[in-house]
Amino acid sequence: MNYYLDGYSPEEIAVNFPGLSLDKIYATITYYLHNCHEVDAYLSRLIAWREACYQEWLASEPSPLVKRIREIKAQIKKEQLQN
Repeated sequence: MNYYLDGYSPEEIAVNFPGLSLDKIYATITYYLHNCHEVDAYLSRLIAWREACYQEWLASEPSPLVKRIREIKAQIKKEQLQN
């Protein structure tokens, strides 16, 4: 819906999403226009959920793999600064 709400025409949306037919694009826009309050509420909940998951991930302890990669990157950077 972002493309539509940003002013793209259905034809322009079809160019950006070649796997979607114009019929499906028009159907989606029609559904949105008839149910915009419900769709907007759903999208708001989805955005809030994704942000909460991201914040939880940021606060969590990194995996051993991530720790090792960070160690390697720090070592490489240290070696580059010494040269």
